[in-house]
Amino acid sequence: MDGSLRTEFGVEGEWSVAVRHRIRWAECDLYGHVNHAAYLVMFEDLRVDHWRSLGQVLKADQPGPVVAKLEARYLRALGFQDDVLLTLRVASLRNTSFVHDYAVWKNGLCFECKALLVCVQDGASTPIPAEARRVMIERDRAKAG
Repeated sequence: MDGSLRTEFGVEGEWSVAVRHRIRWAECDLYGHVNHAAYLVMFEDLRVDHWRSLGQVLKADQPGPVVAKLEARYLRALGFQDDVLLTLRVASLRNTSFVHDYAVWKNGLCFECKALLVCVQDGASTPIPAEARRVMIERDRAKAG
């Protein structure tokens, strides 16, 4: 992420992925605030793009990530047509699971979320593919644990 994005959105910390997003009307509730579920859809898009950037595919017969646990914290309301920055980083990984940190920024942190992802294939947990593991450690600086 370049310095201009950090300054524009008030981003703190290191993030592997940063994507601009304009809040759509469909993402808002009756009060014009971003609906709590909309954040999870925004991050699903990031999660899919990140998995593909690891050289992986999303197919039923291939290993892929599923959300096992989410922990979210809402700090400031966002609304229709707000320009925000969505960020993702891989905090840590184990044999079959890894943790994504997500955040939404507009003049500083507005929302943060932690997701535990488990790699599954044929309905059962399976080891993270070797290439995906290598890239998460080398490029994304994930801590193996």
